[in-house]
Amino acid sequence: MGSVLFAALFLLGLGLAAALVLVVAAKVFYIDEDPRIIEVEDALLGANCGACGYAGCAAAAEAVVKGKAKPNVCIAGGNEIALAVAEIMGVEVELAEPRKAVLGCRYSADTAALRYIYNGAEDCRAAALLYGGAKECWIGCLGLGTCVKACPFDALSMGENGLPVVDEKKCKACGVCAEVCPKGIIKISSVSRRIVADNKTTECTPPCRRHCPAEIDISRYIRHIVRKEYAEALDVIREKNPFPLVCGWICPAPCEFHCRRNYVDLPVGINSLKKFVANWEKDEDVHDLPYLPPETDKRISIIGGGVEGLTAAYFLRRLGYSPTVLEATDKLGGILRYVIPEERLPRDALDWDIRRILDTGVAAETGRRMGKDFTLASLLDGVADRALLTTGGWDSRKIMSGGTDAGPLLPGTWLLLDFLLAEKHGAQVEIGKHIVIVGGGGSAQKAADACIRKGAEHVTVLYHFDEAEVRRRRLDLCDTEGIETIFSATPSELRGEGESLRTLVVRTADGDPREIELDTVIIGAGRLPEMLFIGEGGGRWRTAEISRALIEETDLGVFSVCGSEQISDHSDVVMAVRRGRKIARAVHLDAEGEPIGPEADVITDEEALQNIREIENAEEFKAVKRNIRPTDTLDESAAADEARRCLNCGLICYENCLAAQADALGEAQ
Repeated sequence: MGSVLFAALFLLGLGLAAALVLVVAAKVFYIDEDPRIIEVEDALLGANCGACGYAGCAAAAEAVVKGKAKPNVCIAGGNEIALAVAEIMGVEVELAEPRKAVLGCRYSADTAALRYIYNGAEDCRAAALLYGGAKECWIGCLGLGTCVKACPFDALSMGENGLPVVDEKKCKACGVCAEVCPKGIIKISSVSRRIVADNKTTECTPPCRRHCPAEIDISRYIRHIVRKEYAEALDVIREKNPFPLVCGWICPAPCEFHCRRNYVDLPVGINSLKKFVANWEKDEDVHDLPYLPPETDKRISIIGGGVEGLTAAYFLRRLGYSPTVLEATDKLGGILRYVIPEERLPRDALDWDIRRILDTGVAAETGRRMGKDFTLASLLDGVADRALLTTGGWDSRKIMSGGTDAGPLLPGTWLLLDFLLAEKHGAQVEIGKHIVIVGGGGSAQKAADACIRKGAEHVTVLYHFDEAEVRRRRLDLCDTEGIETIFSATPSELRGEGESLRTLVVRTADGDPREIELDTVIIGAGRLPEMLFIGEGGGRWRTAEISRALIEETDLGVFSVCGSEQISDHSDVVMAVRRGRKIARAVHLDAEGEPIGPEADVITDEEALQNIREIENAEEFKAVKRNIRPTDTLDESAAADEARRCLNCGLICYENCLAAQADALGEAQ
């Protein structure tokens, strides 16, 4: 009895001691949890899907309260939940553009070319381990529904065609489906993402899209035309090109040269179909606008109201900026208005496309000439945060006609030919003591000598190739005192203050940046390149190397002219659209603090992609008579017939009789 009593007392004492230790520990290690964490967690979706990057909703809520995440951290929750979390935190939240899962494949295993019959585990990840899957197409959807099983919101199902179907009302854009897809076919997308995206090697792109300078998803807008969804077709076109009616009139349509219908009969009239839907919109006076982010204080002035400038302004507005176009003439349009004859491009067609651009919220001021009505410094001093020079085919000699406006329009910046002409005619040119000449071949040394004669103390000549190449080209290297030559040098940034140029940053052969103090830079290019200037406060500014966003980037750095000379005004227009969109992407990347450069896996001319050289079992349709006169336009019946001729192809897949028969058989069963 005594031993039992002793044991009981011992256990009681042990329990009291443990309780005392716990009390002390609680006092020592006590953490006062912010009650807002529980409130935020309750406001979140509660799916614990991990799309936010945190280990569940509790962790995401804690991150929000601690300021490590924004109120819209719940990607799957949408704007409603973001607003609720923002209210708890007492802050404002910028509403996000809707995003949805999108499937990038149009042919199931039943209709696509196969290498073998797969009878293994019903999981796409397992099937992909065996030679990448059963399909001949490297990118084709394997159709085993792994993404459907993984979706936490029941937003995916397998369709009758053997491919996943997205229920847009249920889809929360959490990204789980994209994570489990071994082929990268299903992705989370939005219009803004498609605007800044280039064609990828990981996408099932048809040859027409790959050869469209504007990179329009051609087969997608043609499918809308087949279904008589004309507004939707225009939405697809304007994701890449804000000039559908203009291009309908004058685009040389390189896409049609690569249309796979060429292997059967005649190419699809792609440009005629674009012109048809654009004319439909104009005739119906339709005013549906795309999704536009709320107006922000991200102000940008765009100098030049031609194709490139208007295109850049349009896409910057769709990315959430407040752009203002400044045009020297009394009307917008550039070469479209002042070079191309009206019988080839009616001005009402041009005015319609420009009107639609301005309808999105792009502001425009005409009769505003740089150097006369405003300067770079005046723009960056309270008017805008950034100034984008998109001069297109303009160069300073046009502005300098008659000698009335002689002088650089940008601080301390001359074109080499303009400088030499001014020197030849004895014009008064103020260049300062420190000069840098970029490129220019043999003329660079002539300019260097001229600078020394004008009193320059030091002239630096930059060549982007090495000394051996300079000598191979038999370029004279000046040995005059005060002239320095630097080889394998690429200018990457200009810095200045007010109307004065201060510094040029150069990438050298060893990869290290070198800063050169200067008063004037003389550029060997034939015209001023597209340039982005960013205000940094106190009158200081810098440039960004926007040409790095181009796939066809040259090695001339900040002085790269975006795109080479074109063989006609027709091709230059669609290439200017291409450049304008990519420049807008570069501005956006710089504003977001992201490095400017092409995306990964971007298709280039040298890229080896799957392709075919013949078409089998293609369903035959009679081709519509091609437009002979520029004024001809397809009517609705002819457009429908022509749109149905599209093979709806991808890398190697296409619509054919066997596929149609298989679909019909499936419907009958």
